[in-house]
Amino acid sequence: MNGEGPSLLSRNLWAKRTTRFLAILERALQLLATEPELARAEVELNRQFYFLLLRATRELYPTEEIAPAQECYNQPDPDDETRASREGKRPDFQWIYLDHYESDPFRSSKQFVVECKRLGRPLRSDRILNALYVEKGVWRFLTPDSGYAKGFPSAAMVGYWQDMAADDILREVNEAASKRGVSRLNLSREGWRSGGVSKLDHRCERPFPVSPLLIYHLWADLRRMPNG
Repeated sequence: MNGEGPSLLSRNLWAKRTTRFLAILERALQLLATEPELARAEVELNRQFYFLLLRATRELYPTEEIAPAQECYNQPDPDDETRASREGKRPDFQWIYLDHYESDPFRSSKQFVVECKRLGRPLRSDRILNALYVEKGVWRFLTPDSGYAKGFPSAAMVGYWQDMAADDILREVNEAASKRGVSRLNLSREGWRSGGVSKLDHRCERPFPVSPLLIYHLWADLRRMPNG
């Protein structure tokens, strides 16, 4: 099912939707930073974040009809003739919408994928958070086995920044990326936002027809977050 590539209208819709989803993510992370209590476990923190995504959506875009889905399986890709292993993987969040400008009906379902990870000091000798941000986060967008955001030009990651200096976290994340042959994350011109949401991005090569992938990173300063 090979298509001719997205039309200009389809690309513009993707860009518009991406801008909207990133704004919702940022606002929800701002709300998360003001929560009186933060969950300890990552899975529970994601659940807490989910409800704030809904609140942020209503606040920013009152007429929005597309809701984020938590832990929804990767959707089938029309290039796969049979069920692929990636269809058994579940990114933390996805927004799924129909692109009516897409000429190929099999490619009309578009998914903006978000993966979330904690950042900071190691929890244990086998739980090196800043390395896991790459190994269990970024890497899932780049390998066929996980295939997050396969077929799409951009995606996002959320970092729950629980302790450490930001520069030290970024250095360790980039060291882990380098070991995997992944490009470095770049801090935005806005710099670090203490108490807020910092933005980074990078472009990653991957063995999919749509490559490179642009990953937007939003790191929320949650340094009052419980360890463990």
